[in-house]
Amino acid sequence: MRFAFLLLLVLASCTRADSQWGMPGEARIVQLGDIWNLNPLTAFGQRLIDLTQIYAQPLVGVSPDNRAIPILCEEVPRVENGGISRDARTITYHLRRGVRFADGVEFTSHDVVFTYRAAIDSRNAISEMAPYLRVASVDAPDKYTVVFHLKAPWSGAPRELFAASDYIFGILPAHAFHDNTDMRRAAWNNRPFGTGPFYVTQWRRGDRVVMERNPYSWQHPKLQRLIVRIVPDENAALVAIRAHEVDFTDITADQVEQMRPLRDVSLIAVPRNESDQLELQTQGDAMRDRRMREAVAYAIDRATLARTVYRGLSPLATTEVPPLFPEHDGSIVARTYDPSRARALVRAAGYTGEVRVAFNNAESMYRSAATVVQQNLRDAGMNAVLRGAAPSVLYGPAGQGGIYYGGRFDVAVSGWYGGLDPETSEPWICANRAPNGPNLARWCDAPYDGAFNDQQRTLDPVRRTQDFHTMQQRMSNNVTAVFMVYRTEYEAINPSLRGVAPNMLYNFGQTQDWSLQ
Repeated sequence: MRFAFLLLLVLASCTRADSQWGMPGEARIVQLGDIWNLNPLTAFGQRLIDLTQIYAQPLVGVSPDNRAIPILCEEVPRVENGGISRDARTITYHLRRGVRFADGVEFTSHDVVFTYRAAIDSRNAISEMAPYLRVASVDAPDKYTVVFHLKAPWSGAPRELFAASDYIFGILPAHAFHDNTDMRRAAWNNRPFGTGPFYVTQWRRGDRVVMERNPYSWQHPKLQRLIVRIVPDENAALVAIRAHEVDFTDITADQVEQMRPLRDVSLIAVPRNESDQLELQTQGDAMRDRRMREAVAYAIDRATLARTVYRGLSPLATTEVPPLFPEHDGSIVARTYDPSRARALVRAAGYTGEVRVAFNNAESMYRSAATVVQQNLRDAGMNAVLRGAAPSVLYGPAGQGGIYYGGRFDVAVSGWYGGLDPETSEPWICANRAPNGPNLARWCDAPYDGAFNDQQRTLDPVRRTQDFHTMQQRMSNNVTAVFMVYRTEYEAINPSLRGVAPNMLYNFGQTQDWSLQ
């Protein structure tokens, strides 16, 4: 089996509950926290990015069994179908014909080229511009063909450019912007529409977003309407689903235990391409010595973390590439919990200063994990101090006091959400060292970079897997990070809501198949 299949765990009967849920043909989705932006090119945060694909579709999507599938193109580009050139520098998309935007205008190659131009327009606050800067030029030889010319070989390009990867850049209707790639004041931003099964008809800030069925949708959605209910936090979401005020919401590991006894709500367990880990700042005083990093690896009681913080719902992690991918190296074994060995390594390293443990104070999971980590490190003889901060401070620019990008930490309790290709789970190359990228560990390793560069150039899947194995082994040997768990997330839904099929990245890629009687 090339990819792990979605694990469905239904904990309630599939019959309609006795109490009323809502209107037939209308599904209600929870969005945690306010929505500040509905443009897919500038949306930030996985759940908001997820929502944008409901109305603005990418060229390539993700199936429920985690395969790349064509959405607005006829086939995912491959060497075998002529979509990828032999030198991996040219990607050709043949677009799906007969597709129309929600206002009835035909979708063509001009819209793809326009969206690319908008994605590289420096006037727009683009969420993830880096992949598109790897493109040298884009041609549209006819209405239904788009050709991307890359600056360098990139075998993973079809699973990242305009794909449902770690960011989703849905194709925008060029005519709605009058071909002006400066999107900052575009009227479309308030009532966005695209080729998706639904389009936005109302956005009441702080309250809800209403989407109606796209009458021109090539996918023929079954529902009439989707309503996105904005709630402040996980507790409010739990109250809403239990009161049948919404039909779909994420829930936390703690909330799973509360929901298990209920017969009127179904739970879906979704293994995500997400790992929670401790990133070790290799250029700081505390973790520069490999012996200190290895001491951290032996000091952390990962089994207890998984059982208590993650409630035993997420499996232990070993590398930066989850087993959802065939490129995962299953031969790598994590260091076992051994506080005595950890103390010996700390004494040998001779470091007696503070070990700063940074974490996102807005996330209860990371707060709890940080407390366990602090105690584990203290048991190993390290003077561990907690440094929780709001996301704006934690991820702020280095020059403005940002903790992560400024290197003001030694151990970061963090997570990494990957994409459709294992390459997007790799922030540890030299070029990505903070403050210039997400390599918070500030680690630079020539063999790692060599394998990373080779997997970009090769179209041989066996060689590419070998490259990823080399990368994972280099990470493990150098103790750049201590991996805790691969996240399994849970969705609570109305049992009568049919067709829900989340994948390893997102929940809303198949909303055209949802139905509710």
